[in-house]
Amino acid sequence: MAASAGMQWFKSRIDPIVFGLTTLAVAFPVISIAVSQIFLGLAILGFLLDCLLNRRKRFHFPPIKLPLLLFVGTTLASWAVSPEPEIGLPPIYKFWLFAIILLVANYFSGARAGLAFQALFATGLVAAGFALAQYVAPSLGSVHGRLTGFMGHWMTLSGGLMLVFLAMLGYLLFTAPKRRTLWTLAVCFLGVTLLLTLTRSVWIASLAGLLVAAWLRFPTLKTVLVSGAGILILVVCLPDSLQQRLASIWDPAHPSNAARLEIWKTGVQMVQANPWFGVGPQRVSEVFFDYHPDPGARQRGGFFWIHMHNNLLQFAAERGIPCALAWLWLILRMGRDHWRGFRRASLPSLEKSVHAGGFLGLLGLFLAGLFEFNFGDSEVLMVFLFLVSAPYALGPTKGDAAGDPEPAEAA
Repeated sequence: MAASAGMQWFKSRIDPIVFGLTTLAVAFPVISIAVSQIFLGLAILGFLLDCLLNRRKRFHFPPIKLPLLLFVGTTLASWAVSPEPEIGLPPIYKFWLFAIILLVANYFSGARAGLAFQALFATGLVAAGFALAQYVAPSLGSVHGRLTGFMGHWMTLSGGLMLVFLAMLGYLLFTAPKRRTLWTLAVCFLGVTLLLTLTRSVWIASLAGLLVAAWLRFPTLKTVLVSGAGILILVVCLPDSLQQRLASIWDPAHPSNAARLEIWKTGVQMVQANPWFGVGPQRVSEVFFDYHPDPGARQRGGFFWIHMHNNLLQFAAERGIPCALAWLWLILRMGRDHWRGFRRASLPSLEKSVHAGGFLGLLGLFLAGLFEFNFGDSEVLMVFLFLVSAPYALGPTKGDAAGDPEPAEAA
């Protein structure tokens, strides 16, 4: 009797348990990818138990099935015809992370999304705090003078914090949070940390996201003038080291810039030679110098040929043009959906901020991804998948789960 009652209690609590595990899974990538993926694995297990014990047969999935299936299918096709399929398994394994979309769409409501956003903000601030401590005391783990936080590389740190920064910016501007001054200070703290990472692609994407968010909130000429004046003041007040790093964006002779141009040209040659299926997953670095005329570039400083430093070109070179187009369709479809949801939601509201977080996160990842293969970074990808999935949990077919707190309480 007691065992039966215990089973009934467990069955009734699976829903909030899966929600809690998913929240931890999407909040922890900026601190530990291992911990976050353990939580994601447990959340998937909880989902399967929910299907088994509660005989759940109907699921909500966002209206991105076709482009997502095409992206997965073209990747599998590229892997199947690859000359070295044994080295191409990591991108295939990574598709399990896309379970985040299903979990968020089915176990989140407006209020729950608000709680998950705040969990992500909390871990993001912890990660930024540790990175700032590295700036003060490089012995804490910075690499070549670059901040890495809890991550192994500065690109991973800055990519994850950029998404947290843009989501928090959307939350600040489009809800009416209590203690607005503290939220403003938190956004500024993340912004300063992003500056100190010295990651130029993230600077460009974060600044673009900031300007878009400001315009969406205050669509007036005054916003343009104030934003322009603020950027000018910021640039003038930056330390010399940051100003030099900023100026290097426009310098074609800068080692990183010159290397990217060469890598992109080589990538175009790969695409021309392998338009349908690419060179094969994980094979870009293996065959790079079959298409690049200078093998001596291996020893050149700043020349990193492990990938194309561009999301769209990476998919086209590695998996073929159809895969790149499927990925672009997926990005554009989500962007359209989040934009429409944002325009439809009232201001201020938690719903509007969640749609803003999805739209700004997508914009940031796409712009930064013009200069870096950030979609292939699991830490960044997990946060991104949460941000772009959360707005779909607020759709017209989704209501607040029974027992959830009201959105105002979550905010």
